[in-house]
Amino acid sequence: MKEILLRAPATIGNFGPGFDIFSLALEKPYDEIKINLWERASALDISSPEGLSHENINIKVSGRDEGLPVSVKDNTAGVAAEEFFKRINSHIGVDIEIKKLMASGSGLGSSGASACGTVYGLNKLFGSNLSNDEIIDIASKGELASGNVAHSDNVAGCLLGGFVLIKNFNPLEVVKIEIPDIPIVMSVMKKKERTTRGQIPKTMSLDKVKEQMSYCAQLVYAIMSKDLEQIGRAINDDYISEPVRAKSIPKYREIKKKILDAGAYGVNISGGGSSVFAICKKENIDDIAEIMKNEFPANEVIITRASNEGIREIAQEER
Repeated sequence: MKEILLRAPATIGNFGPGFDIFSLALEKPYDEIKINLWERASALDISSPEGLSHENINIKVSGRDEGLPVSVKDNTAGVAAEEFFKRINSHIGVDIEIKKLMASGSGLGSSGASACGTVYGLNKLFGSNLSNDEIIDIASKGELASGNVAHSDNVAGCLLGGFVLIKNFNPLEVVKIEIPDIPIVMSVMKKKERTTRGQIPKTMSLDKVKEQMSYCAQLVYAIMSKDLEQIGRAINDDYISEPVRAKSIPKYREIKKKILDAGAYGVNISGGGSSVFAICKKENIDDIAEIMKNEFPANEVIITRASNEGIREIAQEER
């Protein structure tokens, strides 16, 4: 097999209180990734700088590319591909085409989808038999190109689908929990900064630490209990990410209250921002979508749901 075509879903990283440890896969939007290997060649010696060449990796971005870089060192797919080739001690030429069907820089896990889809596809093409944890670990290195940190939450959710939590960082261990039907309304907003991670405080009071831990425990319990209302309540509060990301969203607290008053169970900011998402019952979807359209008139509003399906291969006719 020399070619593979994949669909990589959007994710909500952090998913409420779970900074860098929780993520949720979405049914839509998603990106499509096509990977082609060049003619087979002997493995290169990548122990020396001469063995690792950016020229062996070609990246093309189409669709909603929004000016994304295509140089290997600046693209999450390129960095992830290089890490993959280092792990398997080979550097056969490869073409990576990423069709962007989700907005980048909006907290939807777009960069993670590119990195994870690339590693998943290369693993299949090379028959490398990497474990899920190994794929996630390699793909997380691609995130260095977008936010200077190799975080694993988005790539884990993208690969596995469902609700994902990072059980251990060293060595990396990831757990997937099957999720119930979770309707989600999202206002997609591109953040002004490349990343706001550096603005997150390094310390927090012990009282807030205890509350944050209780929110995380409540969310895991609610998902395992398949209790939609409790899931919403558990993602509604966060002391780590939300206060920082909310600063770039005009009237965020006021709008959040309006959405909750309209029947949403929970509202928060997706990933690194600045998209806002709400969890609600099906009968409240239209009212909440209307509020988002009115309050964020410049933004795209998406009605979607959580998905237990992660990255999957698709046929050419599905494109």
